[in-house]
Amino acid sequence: MKTLALLLAVTLSAFAADTPLALTLQSRSPSGRASLVKESWLPSRTAIIVCDMWDLHHCKNAVTREGEMAPRFNEVLEKARKEGVLIIHAPSSCMKPYEGTSARERAKSAPPAARLPDHIADWCKQIPAEELAVYPLDQSDGGEDDDPAEHAKWAVELTAKGLNPKAPWTKQIDTLRIDQEKDAISDSGVEIWNLLESRNIDNVILMGVHLNMCVSGRPFGLRQMAKNGKHVVLMRDMTDTMYNPARWPFVSHAQGTARFIQHVERLICPTITSDQLIGGQPFTFSDATAGKKRLQIILLGDSTTEASIPKQLAPSEPQIEDTLRIKLAEQTDLPPCDVYNEGVSGEYIRRLLDTRYDKAVKTKPQADYIFIRYGLNDQSRIKDFNTAFPKDFHELLERLRKDHPKAMLIPMTAIPYALNNLHEDINALIQQIATAEKLTLFDIAPRYLAELKKNPDGLNYRRYSLAKIPENLRPFATPYLQPGTDPQVVVLDNRLDGIFGHLPDWTGDRHPNLAGYNVIADETAKWLAPVIRSRINAK
Repeated sequence: MKTLALLLAVTLSAFAADTPLALTLQSRSPSGRASLVKESWLPSRTAIIVCDMWDLHHCKNAVTREGEMAPRFNEVLEKARKEGVLIIHAPSSCMKPYEGTSARERAKSAPPAARLPDHIADWCKQIPAEELAVYPLDQSDGGEDDDPAEHAKWAVELTAKGLNPKAPWTKQIDTLRIDQEKDAISDSGVEIWNLLESRNIDNVILMGVHLNMCVSGRPFGLRQMAKNGKHVVLMRDMTDTMYNPARWPFVSHAQGTARFIQHVERLICPTITSDQLIGGQPFTFSDATAGKKRLQIILLGDSTTEASIPKQLAPSEPQIEDTLRIKLAEQTDLPPCDVYNEGVSGEYIRRLLDTRYDKAVKTKPQADYIFIRYGLNDQSRIKDFNTAFPKDFHELLERLRKDHPKAMLIPMTAIPYALNNLHEDINALIQQIATAEKLTLFDIAPRYLAELKKNPDGLNYRRYSLAKIPENLRPFATPYLQPGTDPQVVVLDNRLDGIFGHLPDWTGDRHPNLAGYNVIADETAKWLAPVIRSRINAK
């Protein structure tokens, strides 16, 4: 009877240890749209690789961020281990302290795999899916984001401890417990592959630092696992990047990490979050790690602000908000800036106020500058435009003053769609509103018109109904079709003008292409830079 009870207990224990993990994997389409897939992973066929969670680093800010993340990181490991997931600690170049331990021997003694991928012992800096993509960060400086004076002081401290200030790591951070009875320790791509294969492990979770370097590129990193057939995911809230906000694309450190995560989701593998294993909310770094205070800029407007087609057709290229941020960053005397594009195609002020305002505008970080560019859709959508538009505009300004009290509110004129379509009536009304509200108007129209005169069709994309194209020419349209009830040929430039340029109204869609948005962003930066300087000097 006791034997039966013991056997039952062991059986139940084994069953409990292999209760599937319920995970939601996030990937992204080429255009950047996120998609979710729910999966169940058996713990016995799952491993977590802990990448380079070292005790020290040459970047002091990196050490601070890792220390802040490490307690929750360890909670994830403890829970996963309890569920039956294999934990592989991989503090690269730090195997010496672990030699002779059970966890180290467990990795070294794994039988050779029947299938050993080529170059599994090597770094992998790119997989084929990444070849034509724009790399999301400039990390050519090594990603150091320390204040130079603090970094120099940190290097002195490390040297005083007898450590190499350029590579001071000696072991894994102590916050992460190593279970010598269950875990493995290795920094070898071959050893880790052998370990995974010997245990029939297909599912791999990568956690650790730094995503744009070691986590993606190590012999046991995301790229090697993905290209060699493992079902690999990144735990996206248990990672960090080596990125310096003073480098392209001049975003905050947190946004730099977010951009690389999106790069991974589009081109390398899906991601998950720690709350899927231990509950609560996904981990976020505190304000203490946020770096220098950044100016906050919000862009409000319609399709001529949103840039939906350029974002769809050229998602990896800088968009209007990126170009504005980069243009301002060129002027090194200005504070760093974040730019939020909250434009929406087809939107007018009344619709913004009634549907999106609380979620899209009210919840944004306290803004320093808010650009407002409406009028085109308002004129076509609302009755008694001359009365209703100013009323709606005043209501929007009132709400913005309440929710963003420190922001400079900046009405903008509408862009001229063509040399004979200048929207002078709309812009005159916007000027009156700005005067009545004692606000400074930003008149974008003259610069845009000047560029149109140089090249009347150079600033707009082409969007044309397939139904309007003769049958004999439709094969030329096939590679550029956007599906729908009325399929459209869409290109950002003049590449099809030689074939379709003779068709009536071929260039009739006057929405800006990337060239048009670059004009808007460039002129906005030229207008805003002296305003920022004057406000700083006035304090």
